[in-house]
Amino acid sequence: MRKLFVQTLFMALLVSPPLLYAQNEESGRLSLEDCIAKGLQNNPMIQSSQLFVEENQTKVDEARSGYYPKVSLNSNATTYSNNNGDQRFENYNTGISASYNLFNGFRTKAGYHAARDHHEAAFLQHESVQQDLVLDITFAYYKTLQAERILKSAEEAVKNSQLHLDFAHARNMAGMATRSDILKSEVELSNAELEKIKAANALLAAKGNLNKLMGLPANHPTEIIDDLSELNETSVQSYDSLFAEAMESRVEVKRFYSLLNAQQNNIQLARGEYYPSLDVNANYNFSGEKISGMRENWWLGMTLTIPVFNGFSTKARVKGEKTALKGIEKDLEALKDQIGKEVWNAFLAVKESSERMTATSKGLESARENLSLSEGEYKEGTGSIIQLTDAQTTFVAAEQNHIQAVADYKVSLAELRRKTGNL
Repeated sequence: MRKLFVQTLFMALLVSPPLLYAQNEESGRLSLEDCIAKGLQNNPMIQSSQLFVEENQTKVDEARSGYYPKVSLNSNATTYSNNNGDQRFENYNTGISASYNLFNGFRTKAGYHAARDHHEAAFLQHESVQQDLVLDITFAYYKTLQAERILKSAEEAVKNSQLHLDFAHARNMAGMATRSDILKSEVELSNAELEKIKAANALLAAKGNLNKLMGLPANHPTEIIDDLSELNETSVQSYDSLFAEAMESRVEVKRFYSLLNAQQNNIQLARGEYYPSLDVNANYNFSGEKISGMRENWWLGMTLTIPVFNGFSTKARVKGEKTALKGIEKDLEALKDQIGKEVWNAFLAVKESSERMTATSKGLESARENLSLSEGEYKEGTGSIIQLTDAQTTFVAAEQNHIQAVADYKVSLAELRRKTGNL
């Protein structure tokens, strides 16, 4: 009779092991694409980068102005006297003047092209900043989902631990368990509650990080859609193919080629100081000693300026620009080496996380079955409370390891796309 009572009470208290947290698509929740869109719109780092692109566009417009003539209006009135001060003279002048450069050693062309290349480099840098933000948001998004699921797992662990404690009390009352069983169950419950507290704070930290990346206050009540279960495992290309793709697609590499082009134009700009400059000048005005008696004047001419000696400054400038070009070339080589390392590490991260998903999935199923058996044995009186608490601990660890493996796989795929220039 006592055994039947215990079995009935156990069946009333026992709940099945928790399943992984299912996807929640309630209205008002943000998808990954929604978070990325908010980040690209609100993140101050993106806004600063965009302003830098616009600043470089104004420099292109400024450099283009060298192709146009310069026109100015001028007026002046002058009063002066002779040395004795007994005679006073006045002169009035008003008119329009214009000048146009016909040749300046191709400096205008080189300056314009250099400004244009720098603008393109700034735009590519802006794209790089955007892609980095997309990767950061993706990482924060899936780490938030990971934290949410781990919190759910911790909450289920607390519930199960409370049930185990209640069951230990029931068995103790029936004379089938000792005081030690109750104490061990209380320790299990205490540890589960501690893990729940840690998981809750980890979730707050993850959400705060995601909010800041989206340009929102850290404590904004953001809710996101859980798509961790949506796994589309695809075969990953070989490292050589991924590296070749990165060299072709990475905006950082394209940016350096723009900087190389700009530096070539800077060299041409410096060399232009060796060449003569030829300008056309024109002036049309009215001048005279009285405003009512001003006479019409005009003139048209050309100015040729030939550099003879400037203290070797042009030579030094050309040498400096050539040295800068070599520096950019070496920076590009270093970037290619760095990209090679990044692609390799991202390639390995995808491989590892995929293998971890498979391994942790099998481990989770085994841990779930082990927990179910341990609960059944404890119910029948053939198992110990130590065996049951160990099974519960093992199951929680296996479940959380699988959650982390799935989140890491999602993040590693995004990182591989970023490192190959396809995010």
